[in-house]
Amino acid sequence: MLVVGAGPAGAAAAFFLADSGATVALVDGARFPRAKSCAGWLNAHAVRDFPFLDAVRRKVRAVPFRRLLFHSPDLQATARYSSRSHLGYIVSRKKFDAAVVRVAADAGAETFLGRKVVAVQAAERNVTLTLASGRRLVGRLLVGADGAAGIVARSLGLRERWTDQQVVVCLAKDVPLTRKQSADGFDGAIHVALGFGGASGYAWAFPGAGAVNVGIGIRATEAGRLPSLYDAWIEGLRGKGMLPKGADLARPSGAVIPAGAAIEFDNHVGKRTILVGDAGGFAAAATGEGIYPGIWSASIAARSILEALAADRGERKGTTCQDALLAFRSEWRCEMASYLQMPNVNLAFLLPLVFTNRQIADRFARAFLFGENL
Repeated sequence: MLVVGAGPAGAAAAFFLADSGATVALVDGARFPRAKSCAGWLNAHAVRDFPFLDAVRRKVRAVPFRRLLFHSPDLQATARYSSRSHLGYIVSRKKFDAAVVRVAADAGAETFLGRKVVAVQAAERNVTLTLASGRRLVGRLLVGADGAAGIVARSLGLRERWTDQQVVVCLAKDVPLTRKQSADGFDGAIHVALGFGGASGYAWAFPGAGAVNVGIGIRATEAGRLPSLYDAWIEGLRGKGMLPKGADLARPSGAVIPAGAAIEFDNHVGKRTILVGDAGGFAAAATGEGIYPGIWSASIAARSILEALAADRGERKGTTCQDALLAFRSEWRCEMASYLQMPNVNLAFLLPLVFTNRQIADRFARAFLFGENL
């Protein structure tokens, strides 16, 4: 069993499979820990649904938050949502991703890190990965978890690229904070400016352990506005006294997220292959949230793969290996589609009401945080 990509989706898939007794090779071109441009938002539902993540978030000292503060697009109005329980956690992706890889390895997955995959071939009975070193790895099945521009989908003809309408482009940077700034400037809340600058996306400031991740994400169709919107968001935060005066916010890191792209994509399953995480477009359309949906997609894929392996061994009469894999198409849609898709409401009409109507603000917050319907 081969898994390409050791981010949260791939490492989680390797864990689920190895923990169920499968022989797993987890392959990634990077060595972990490695830097990753991401706001680092771990949904509280992820910890609830996947118990292994509770140990991971404790190990990496994830910072919990119980409040969400919405800012209006012009930063003149705010609306607060609070909870007695944790709404989520802010994690360092560098630490978090490495910890999930370790969980997979501890469950029995063999890791091949710093090993770039340069070719993928799917045959009738197996899948072969060719590494940059020339070494080949052969497995019965393959999980493609190698990101939005991964080699697996391209090599197997499942997808050439995502369109501009399907992806969100982001600029973000971690800014170190003093203890006083962490306590006073953010008040234990994450900050979100929906529709900032009139763009189709939002700006954020997510305080974690000793740092705050600040950034903005918008649809790629408006990508030309991204640098100026990022600068304007930084100036807005400075004006509110939420950032250190001497902080270097130049040269932010960029990222591309296939937000909600899974909904309009039908090629998650290829010959002996399933795509999960960003490789399959499993990020929430409204928020670009990827950790929870990625791990969620991996858990569903693991179920289909275990059935496929059993069919390959002749233990499922009347079911072929490929039939078992194809079940992933309907199962993920049944479980995840409502979470991933955009709310079926007029957001432009409702957004101003967030700052004047407490009930609407609460509904927006729960939609943002937990994918609930507006």
